[in-house]
Parts: sequence; C-alpha cells; structure tokens
Amino acid sequence: MHPQHADRDMENPGHRKASAPHDATLRQFFLDQIINEMRGNKPQNRRALAKFNLKAGKSQNPYSTYPLKAYAAFFEEAAKVLDRPFLGLELGQNFRLWEIGPVYPLLATAPTLREALAVFLRFQASWQSHTTSSVHQEFGETRYGYAINDMAIWPRVQDAENSTAGLCALIRQLFSERWSPVEICFEHDITGREEPLKRYFRCPVRGNAAANIIVIRDAELDRPMQAWVNSNAPARAVVEMHLFDLMRPPEDDFRPVPERLSQLVDQRLGRESVDLETLADILGIAPRTLRRQLSTFGTSFSEILNRERRKKAEMLLSTGSIKLSQLAAHLGYANQSAFSRAFREWTGEPPLAALRRARHAIGTANAPRAGENETAQP
Repeated sequence: MHPQHADRDMENPGHRKASAPHDATLRQFFLDQIINEMRGNKPQNRRALAKFNLKAGKSQNPYSTYPLKAYAAFFEEAAKVLDRPFLGLELGQNFRLWEIGPVYPLLATAPTLREALAVFLRFQASWQSHTTSSVHQEFGETRYGYAINDMAIWPRVQDAENSTAGLCALIRQLFSERWSPVEICFEHDITGREEPLKRYFRCPVRGNAAANIIVIRDAELDRPMQAWVNSNAPARAVVEMHLFDLMRPPEDDFRPVPERLSQLVDQRLGRESVDLETLADILGIAPRTLRRQLSTFGTSFSEILNRERRKKAEMLLSTGSIKLSQLAAHLGYANQSAFSRAFREWTGEPPLAALRRARHAIGTANAPRAGENETAQP
C-alpha cells in the first residue's frame, strides 16, 4: 500500500462511499466468484469476509458497486487464507460467458472475435471505473492492455491474472478451446510463477510490463465466427442500448462538468482523440458552452488534460518499464522533448529521473547507465 491513509481506508472498506467521484469501484458480481470460494464455516474465512464487510452467498444486487481498492485487497487476502497463490488464475480459467450477465448475447453473436472484444471493452467502464483498457494494432497483431489506474491499489496480482485468464477463457469459448495467444504480459513480477502461467496460456509469458497485455493475431481476430449473425444487427443495437441504460451510473448526468470531462479524458487518453470538440460532442455540449462552463468552475480544458496526463504519466513511470518515447506518444505529445518539458513543469524533475527511481525501487536490472542524457531511449 502506497498512500498515506491506506490503513485507515482499509479498516472497513465496504462502508466507504463507493459512489464518490474520486473512488474507483467495480460491480458487485465480480466479488461473488471469490466469495463463493470462501464457503464453509472456517474461522479464517469468516474473519476475511468480515474484514471487508462481506457476507457469504451471492449479492442481492449484482450491479451495486464496491470499492476497487478493497476488492483487490480482498482478492489477495482470499488467496492467502485459502492457500491458493494462483486463485485469480484458477477463477479466470473457469470463467463462463454467461457470468457477465446480459452482455453475453452481444458477445456470443458478434460476427468476429475482434468485434466481440470491442463489445467487452465498451462495457468495461460500466463494470469497473478508473481502469484503462487499450488496443494497439501493429505488424499483424493486436495488443489488448488492461491496468487499474490507481497505483495505490497494489498488490493486485490476483486481479491481473484473473482478468487476463478470464479474457483468454472468453476467447476460447468464442473461438476454439485449442486457441492460444501470441504472448502474455503482466505488470507484476512473475518470478516463481512462470510455469503455471505458461501452462494455462500456452505461450510466452513475461512480467514487469507497463500493463497487463494479451497479444492476439489479427488473422484470428478478423476471421468470421458465425455467418448468420449479420442479420441480428438491429437486435444487437437494441440490446446494447438497454444494457447501457441498465449499467450506467445514475448520477452521471448530475456530476459537475469538470468531473465528467476528466473521466472522459482519463478513459480516452492514449486510445482515442481527446480534443475539446470531440469531447464536447460526447457530452452533448457546444464547445463554446463547454469552455464557459469550465470557466465557471475555475478551470479549463487544458488544465484538465494536463492533470490527467500527469496522473497517467506518474502511474506508468512508476512501473519502471516503459520507454519515454512510448509514454510521450501515449499521452499525445508531438515528441519526447515536449513531454519532458511538461513533466519538468509539473514535478520539477525530468521524467528520466522518475523512471530511474522506479527501476531502482523494484530492482529492475536494465536501468539506464549513469551519464545518459534526458532524451536517451531508456
């Protein structure tokens, strides 16, 4: 735990106000799979559930929210209590399509695997907030990335392995049980965990990456899964509309404009356009009106963009494994020098210093040698 108030926050996590804008949350039904493993009347199970204000049995409202920090901590606790260090991997590989509820028919009737995964990513923000999902296509392969934005939520080994294994299980159900990805990357150190991970994913697996990533061949992503589904397009559109109505947080329309804009920037940064005109259109506000409304809150689009850029930059640098050139491009800067100048203005130090510090803290062996200049490719 990194934040100063982590201990206080974790004293009774289930009672925290999960609807507060600054709190990362996820839907309750993700907890059910873990709670189900804690069945039985063992004292250690009861203590673990009580510690996180949870009860045995399925939740009455699967769409209610729960603090993401508490969820990640509970997952780690459950793995220890049950003496199952690969609990997340086990649960992920047993994931079944219908467990994600009404999104299931959209996935099952998608014309290609790529479109099925696009559906999955569209609903990711509805299931879990403060999380970045990225898609990068290059050289005949596509990289699907997943990372919780708040680095204070750490360790999160079980969540990362569960999410990645679950996505792999989903693909095998849609595509073929014999399918395997090109490569799997994890943001955590996998030393001592390699063999079980390689055995399940059936591909090279590496750790200490910038995010949790699954690499898939484009030929597999774009191969038609079922020829008849095209006729279901109107039905799919109606179902998707109802699903968004069901899962969208009801307070969104009443949140202040700066908060809604910050969330949009956070979700799209590094993936899609984050210019003011595009975001104003998504919010249903004229660009001039949006500028005026932001002004009444004492802020501006550029301030919000820079704040979100800084948050993401500090989070990614703290992994100790990203290149500055990649980070600059991810944050939308024209070049590495422009990013370095901005980072100096925010923090008073060059980003290379922050990267070296992170690498030293996690014991990364490939830190830049002394004397390299700020623009060197680490």
